[in-house]
Amino acid sequence: MVSIKNSIHLVARAYNYTRRESLPQLNELVKTIRIKNPIKQEFMGTHGTYTQANIEKQRSYNLPEWKALTEEPQNQPPAKRGERRRGQEKIVRGGGSSRGRSRQAGISNAQGSAKTTRKAAGRPRRFPVTIEDDKDDDDEISEKSPRVKIATNADQAQTSVEEITTPVKEKKSRGRQPKGDTKQSVSSRRMNNQTETADYIDEAAFKDFDYRLDNIEEFTSERCQELETAYWKSLTFAQPMYAADMPGSLFPEDITSWNIAKLENLLDVLGTKVPGVNTAYLYMGMWKASFAWHLEDVDLYSINYIHFGAPKQWYSISQEDARRFEAAMRSVWPNDSKNCDQFLRHKTYLISPQLLKDRFNIQVNRLVHHEGEFVITYPYGYHSGYNLGYNCAESVNFALESWLDFGRIARKCECEADSVWVDVGEIERKLRGEPTPEYYEETDDDEDEEMHYMNELPTPPPSIKGKSMTGKKRKRDGKDKGEDNAKKKRLRIRLVRRPNRQPCVLCPNEAKHEPLLDTDDGRKAHKSCGLYLPETWISSDSDKEIVYGVSGIDKARLGLKCNFCRAKQGACFQCTTKKCIRAYHATCAAAAGVLIDEGPVPTFGEDGTEYYVTGFDLRCKFHRKRRPKTVGVDMLDNNKISCSYGRKLTVGTTVQAQLVGGDIFAGVVVENRPGELSLLIDILPEG
Repeated sequence: MVSIKNSIHLVARAYNYTRRESLPQLNELVKTIRIKNPIKQEFMGTHGTYTQANIEKQRSYNLPEWKALTEEPQNQPPAKRGERRRGQEKIVRGGGSSRGRSRQAGISNAQGSAKTTRKAAGRPRRFPVTIEDDKDDDDEISEKSPRVKIATNADQAQTSVEEITTPVKEKKSRGRQPKGDTKQSVSSRRMNNQTETADYIDEAAFKDFDYRLDNIEEFTSERCQELETAYWKSLTFAQPMYAADMPGSLFPEDITSWNIAKLENLLDVLGTKVPGVNTAYLYMGMWKASFAWHLEDVDLYSINYIHFGAPKQWYSISQEDARRFEAAMRSVWPNDSKNCDQFLRHKTYLISPQLLKDRFNIQVNRLVHHEGEFVITYPYGYHSGYNLGYNCAESVNFALESWLDFGRIARKCECEADSVWVDVGEIERKLRGEPTPEYYEETDDDEDEEMHYMNELPTPPPSIKGKSMTGKKRKRDGKDKGEDNAKKKRLRIRLVRRPNRQPCVLCPNEAKHEPLLDTDDGRKAHKSCGLYLPETWISSDSDKEIVYGVSGIDKARLGLKCNFCRAKQGACFQCTTKKCIRAYHATCAAAAGVLIDEGPVPTFGEDGTEYYVTGFDLRCKFHRKRRPKTVGVDMLDNNKISCSYGRKLTVGTTVQAQLVGGDIFAGVVVENRPGELSLLIDILPEG
């Protein structure tokens, strides 16, 4: 069992011997599995660093067809030394000349069975060449004339030819042909995949069919280590296929405990199904089918279960090493990280555990996941892995209360428009029983509203006297009317705001961390609101601070909308940069990333006397001074000004912070730990 801090956790086999033995067999459920458009995985790279491209195949399989595909020699894990793969007639070894190997295979040009060209000596091939790989997926096998298959040993650039007596039969036209194979992102596939079940079950194909994997006991610890070495040595050879992210479940409906498809958690309060998050997915694997380094969507938990088949090899990074791991991956793929700061969520990048250890001193945790076992990954826990053979797994994301802290600061990939996301604020509001935004009104097209508004405007005067600016109206034919009638309605979102007690006359926020002061008109206002607004000031009266000037606030200021909370209540200040119209409430400023500089400002009295008062320079996050790109963590840790400022902070102080390469955020100091050079803060505005 692996500790929680290692970001991955194996649930013991107790389920195997208790609940699993009482479950019904899957003989009938597996008949409904329809593997639609699996992905072919292409790996590019060398020396332990690789990128993965997913090519979606435009065809479908039932389970017997998929199992037969995984049993083809190129899709099986390598055999033990001295043995051969199932279905392979002879052992193919490296060494020897290609001419001698062709003679051994009994093939010559004179025999007329096939014509082959020997590769000239030189640079070895990067990928093995297999004529069978070039055949179309829809090709069918016949038992007539012979066929030639060429396999290449990439290490010695040797070519061997062996005779195969199952050539391709002429393809029959079946009406509309499938579209070509296409690249597809993981996010797009998860969002657009629909639940697929077999409408027609070929009972003949399932007659005497055993969905389980034979000789499952062969996957011992020593065998799995042997296959791990083979995986990293031959990753770019023989592209595997992976039936990933298929909506569905193989758990019976009446099972209530450990049923992945009915896992009760905080995501249930959403009341909707989010594809790939709170709906179970099935995964049909084969040898080398991989999942690259990634985090779960919104840094959620995940639970994974293998129903039957070969194990999975898992890798994970401890949560405490996650930042170092991200920095290592950015150094390996600098251009990709510049294009997207969340590039690891693309599930494209693979790096070997040995390389992480040798080059970056990052320890990778390993785990072999067998059938009948559950594996749980934790929030902000990077993980990757691959399948050791034919298997079927099921997984789903879930959320616990401990995840909320991770979900609030989780980030999403912005370069993929269909990235999966969950609104953590909505979950928290529903847990508190507060109302949330709903769809209420159905309105006409926005263009109609805009035209109605335009018609109400007065006609501008003509630029030439005597000529009207209104042109002739174009007659509309019936075709146009038909388009109007067919115009679809659009939904307008109306936010239902809960009745909010407004303790401050100058802002709509409760801001419990801000002290409330009396105003000169008998109401209350936050101290920061009294300080930052130009018309108000704070003065002491008998050892009691009072906010003055509230009644003198300009009406135009009272009508400004805050760019952070989007509310018009209270009064907002504007960015001091010329021509910038961004406005913020004083209590929203810190969380919005506004830079607040306080200092003495020279002022002249009526008699000409110069004196100084405290003034504020307020600049929005777009016009504040930016941190140089060369600044790193080590440089900040050694900065005496930052360290001195941090040591002096007291509990209850509002501070702004910024992760390297991240956005500015704010929080209230809960605990100051000078010895650790760290602060514990409650992030604003949620806390």
